[in-house]
Amino acid sequence: MFQDVQDFKDPQIHTLVRKSRSQDDASDLFGDPPPSDLLSDYPLDAAGHERSVMLQQKFTDRRFNVERCWNQIQQYLPELLTSSPQDVLEISTKHGAMLEILRHYGHNVMGTDYATATWSTAAKGVDKPDWPYRHVVESVGLPMTVFNNADAQYPFETQSFDTTLCFQALENTGHPDDWMSAIDEFCRISRKSVFVMLGHLNPKTRANSDYNYAFHSFRRELRSYRDNGFVCTGTFVHWGQALGFKLTAE
Repeated sequence: MFQDVQDFKDPQIHTLVRKSRSQDDASDLFGDPPPSDLLSDYPLDAAGHERSVMLQQKFTDRRFNVERCWNQIQQYLPELLTSSPQDVLEISTKHGAMLEILRHYGHNVMGTDYATATWSTAAKGVDKPDWPYRHVVESVGLPMTVFNNADAQYPFETQSFDTTLCFQALENTGHPDDWMSAIDEFCRISRKSVFVMLGHLNPKTRANSDYNYAFHSFRRELRSYRDNGFVCTGTFVHWGQALGFKLTAE
C-alpha cells in the first residue's frame, strides 16, 4: 500500500507527492487521447469568469478535468466507450467533464448537484436553484437535476438509469454510518450498474477514531454488497487504497 499523503510531515514532500498523484490522475494510460473537441477552454462569459475565481483553480481547467475523467473512464468504466447508448446519471456532477465525455460517446446523460442558493435572471426575474459549478456546466450545455438532498432521497423513479456514477461525493452526505442508505438509493434508480469512488480521509476525519472505523467498515461492507438486486463485482485502487467499487445487477 502506498503511504498516505497525509503521513508526509515535511510540507515540501507533502506538496510534491500530492502534485505527482494529481498529475497521475490525468496521465495517458493507453495512448488514446480524449476527444479533442472537449479540450478547449470553457466558453464562459464575464460573469462566469468572475464566479470561477471562487472555485479551486484545477476545477476550472477544462483540459485537466477532461483528461482526468478520461483516465477514470478507461480504468473503471471502459464498457461505456463501446456499448450502445445508455442512460447515465452522475451524482454530484461538479464541472461535468465525466458526462461531457460520455455524451460524446452517444450516451444520454444527466447530472445532479445540491442547490446551495438561488439566483435570478434580470430578463425573466425568475428565481432558480444555484450551485457552485452552474456557470461551468451551463457553458457546455449539460442537463442537470438540482435539488436539496436533505432526506437522502433522490428525485428519480425506480430504474430510471442504466448506470449511476458517484465520484468522491459520498463524504458530503454525512457520517459513513449513513452512506449505505445512499448506495441503496443508487441501486434503486439503476438498471444495470453503479460505480462509487470514495475520497481519501482528510486530516480531520483521519484523526477521528469513530469516523475512521466507520469509513473502513463501510468499505468492507461495500466490497461484500449483495442487496437490492445488485452485487459488488469489482474493487479498484486509487492512491494506494481500495476506494472504487462497482456494483452490477444480478
